[in-house]
Amino acid sequence: MKRIDINNKIFSSEEFQKDKYKFYLITQNLKSESVVLYSDEENYVICRGSIEWPAWIWTKDNFDVTKLEEIEQAIALYLTDRDKDKFTCKKELYDLLVNDGFDKINTEDYFEMGTLYCKQTKKPKDCDGGIAIPTIDDKSTLVQYWFNDSQEMNGVDPISIEQAEDDVQKMLDSSKFYIWRNSTGKIVCMANYNETDGQAKLSHVYTPIDERGKGYAANLIYNMTNDLLQRGCVPLLYTDYNYPPSNKAYINVGYENTGILINFSCSREKEKNINK
Repeated sequence: MKRIDINNKIFSSEEFQKDKYKFYLITQNLKSESVVLYSDEENYVICRGSIEWPAWIWTKDNFDVTKLEEIEQAIALYLTDRDKDKFTCKKELYDLLVNDGFDKINTEDYFEMGTLYCKQTKKPKDCDGGIAIPTIDDKSTLVQYWFNDSQEMNGVDPISIEQAEDDVQKMLDSSKFYIWRNSTGKIVCMANYNETDGQAKLSHVYTPIDERGKGYAANLIYNMTNDLLQRGCVPLLYTDYNYPPSNKAYINVGYENTGILINFSCSREKEKNINK
């Protein structure tokens, strides 16, 4: 194990490239000025773009399990004085860590995250309204939607209304933010995306409860995805793997299920954390 830089050969390896859509956030984090990377340059990479962000652990399929202790030592290097630090990895690695009795892991924080990407769309059923670009006049509605979304999502810490305001303003400024207005002009769905190296990760997809089941999200995602594909981007996203209605909506417009990743946490001082 050693600390590597963003130009390391492992990122161009056939094994890593095979997983590049699933591990999009590693590619995105490589652009951070504070990125920290550890690797053996063959079997694994651990990446954290910022101390406030989760660390991502990529392992090649059927990696050399004799490297497990080395990976555990590397994980420990990312632990802070916070009660919990978050990580994401393949299920194969997570299961090995648990079975090995890795003493830093918090098994109660286990969360299965689905990964999907799209090569070609399928047209959903038509619905009323159409896609639009939001304006500053829509901000208060979108802030409430994003705040509500954060309260509903599994595996994600809820945000404050102040954080929702900051996030929505950044999305408005990005020109990568879209809404669906129904026939009365009401905003009934929103979605955003971030783009890195020809890959576009969809996020902040939200439909208010009273507008669900009407096809708004499917039509918004369909239109956004077509635009991204026409520009040569690969659209992808992460979902709650165990929430079928959400996954079905994406699959119905052409997204392919590429399996799961595991979100979990570790703590430097487990006993202190347990006693709280």
